[in-house]
Parts: sequence; structure tokens; C-alpha cells
Amino acid sequence: MKTWDMIRIANRNLFRNKLRTFLTVAAIFVGSFTLTMTNGLGDGMRNYVESQVKNIEGERVILVRKKLEKPVGGPRAGAPEEYKEASVEDKENDFDPNTMLMTVPQMEASVRDIDGIKSITPRYNIAGEYITIDGQKKYKLELGVLSEGIIQKTEVGKTIDGEGQIVIPLGLARELDPMIENLVGKAATIAYKAADQKVKTKSLKIVGVSTKGFQTNYNSFVDVPTAKAIHADQRTGDGIDKFVGFTIQMATADAAKIESVKKRLDQNGFTADTIADAQKRTYDAIGIFKIGMSLFALVALLAASFGIINTLVIAVLERTKEIGLQKALGMGRAKIFAIFSLESVLIGFWGALLGTLGGIAVGLIANKVLLTAYAESFEGFNLFAFTLPSIATVMLLVSSVAFVAGVLPAYRASRLNPIDSLRYE
Repeated sequence: MKTWDMIRIANRNLFRNKLRTFLTVAAIFVGSFTLTMTNGLGDGMRNYVESQVKNIEGERVILVRKKLEKPVGGPRAGAPEEYKEASVEDKENDFDPNTMLMTVPQMEASVRDIDGIKSITPRYNIAGEYITIDGQKKYKLELGVLSEGIIQKTEVGKTIDGEGQIVIPLGLARELDPMIENLVGKAATIAYKAADQKVKTKSLKIVGVSTKGFQTNYNSFVDVPTAKAIHADQRTGDGIDKFVGFTIQMATADAAKIESVKKRLDQNGFTADTIADAQKRTYDAIGIFKIGMSLFALVALLAASFGIINTLVIAVLERTKEIGLQKALGMGRAKIFAIFSLESVLIGFWGALLGTLGGIAVGLIANKVLLTAYAESFEGFNLFAFTLPSIATVMLLVSSVAFVAGVLPAYRASRLNPIDSLRYE
């Protein structure tokens, strides 16, 4: 008997009792539907986050800040840190142990003995007032700085590569000119308040319009020399040369070298991360979310597997004489086992197919509703994303669970004695 013939027989056997088969398939449907929806939601979130965080790249850049060490558990959880007196040498070359701020000389001293560093950029905290082109309408301005080595992806134009340049966000660009490509190369006037609260202005060249992202939806980015000048205007006294962190641009993108630098910085009392590290933490969180949600679907599948066992055990009892006759006519144990195993797999297959199709249909409808209700906020975003590997994984997993559930009844059917089976009442 060929495999295809056994599949046809197994499928036909399932429909001998349509109601029982329907109820078992319905239980499988619930589990596969839930799995499809949770995987689709996780993939949709990952795609959205990926599109939002990958518009700023820097393979050779390390983000550095002073390590904050506090008790995280036990009886001292939340306890205050002990005050430490800074020595004269510490004040010149290291950090005040009671502050997160650091100066440029302290930054330079912290990386002095580390090889492979091309440049360091303080984390300038600058604030803007407004931006305008040709003295026309003024728009509120949020300012940020692109540290050396960081690349900003753009809709039109290019990332910053020189002094006196600015990359503006997509939303602002559309307000300034719906044809955003016309803005590239134009001079924009930005205004900011100095330390004495007087408004100062600078003329910067628009070199690009950034793609949408968590950091770039509202911020306009300027080059390091421009940020340094604005920072100097907006700070007074000791605040001019104190920063919450800095970035390191490495001379090479070698992963092993970057990892060794991160370890050295960690030993020196810093928290050092790359942009890829931050992205990985986000993806890991989404992965944990998917696993947690999938556990609920697996519980439903586990419950459904008992339904499969019950269905096939009853089928074995109902068809005991038939099995005995088939064995008397020469059908071997392997084929009996294969037919009942195929029945369990087919129950899983039909449940998985219907559940997957149902999940995709609901997900696509939800995407359209979301796009209609929140089109501006979630432009280009699908809440649910269904990929072929994900769908195939659900189908395979559900069919595997169904097969495992059907092993015991199939084994029992294959072990029946033909003589006793023919006498069975």
C-alpha cells in the first residue's frame, strides 16, 4: 500500500464520525490560532522596532557613561551610597565618586591606555527654540548631535559629513515643503537660548531628511562642532565642561577589539554599549514576550492533545473487528500503526491550517483598523506580520504535537491480536 493510499484511508476514517472529529479539530484550532496571533504580533513588533532603531547606525561607536552601582536586592535594597572623598589626583584625572558628570580631561584620561580609539565625543545636551527657512514660518526645534562615527539614514539627502550641517526629521520637513527633496542644500536658520536667556541664531545647511525612528521623529541633528558651540553658549561656570557621558569612535569595526575595549571600560567603572547592544536588548525583550504568549497557546494544544488521544482510543475500540480483519488479510503492524498515526497528524494538520488561516485573517483586519485609526502615528507599521517561516513553524509544531498524542492509540491498534479482534463485541 502506497503512502498516498494510506493518507486517503486515514482521512476517510476521520469522517466516519464527523461531530467527534470536528470537536477535536476545533480544540486544535484554538491552539494554532493563538500561536499564529502571538507569533504575528511578535514579528510585527520586531519589524516596527527594527525600522525605528536601525535608522541610526555606528559599527565603530561605543556609548559610554559612568557606572551606577546600587544595591539591587536583600536587606540593603534601595540603601544610599556611601560618600567617598575624592583625592587631588582623582579630581584631576578621574571622577568625583558622588556624581555622574565628567569633564573632557577625565574622559581622555579614562581611555588613555586603550588602543584603537580614533576619537571621543562628549554627550552634548543642547536645546533649540525654533527653525525657519528664508524667514518664513517658525517651527519648534528639538536638537540633538550626531557623534563622530554615527550614520543617520535619510529619506532624501545624506547624513552629516561636515561642519555647519543639519538633518531634520521627516514630519518637520513635510511642513517646511511637501516636496522634501527641495529642502536639501537650503540654508535653515535655527534659534536657541543662551545662558543669559538671549536668543541666538545660526545658519546651517540642510543636508538630509531623516527616516522615521524613536530618536529621529522629532529631533533635528547637528554636527559636533555646531553642538559644541551651542553647548558653550547655553552653559555657564563649571557646567560648560561637564557631561553625563561620551561616545568613542573606534579605528576598526572588529567585534573582538570592540568587546575588549568594553571590558576595559567596565573594569574602569563605566557602562559601555554599542548601538547593536541596545538593539539586541530590545529584540530579546520581544522574544521573551513571544515565548510568554506562546506558552498559553501550548497549554491549549496540550489540552487538545488529550482530545486526540480520546478520539483515536474510541476509534480503535469501534474498529477492533475491522483491524482484526485487516490483519487476517495480511496487513502488518507497521501499516496499522501508520494509518492511525496519520489520522492523528491529519487532525493536527486540519486544525493548524484552519487556525493559521483564521489568525492571518484576524491579523490583517486588525492591521487595517490600526492603520485607519492611527495612520499618522503608525505610518508603515503593521501590528501583525505573518512570515512563511513562522507559519510553517506553527503548522509543523501543531502536527508534531498531534502525532505524539496519537502514538499510544496507534501502537495499541497495531498490537491487537487478529483472532481476539474478530471475536470482539
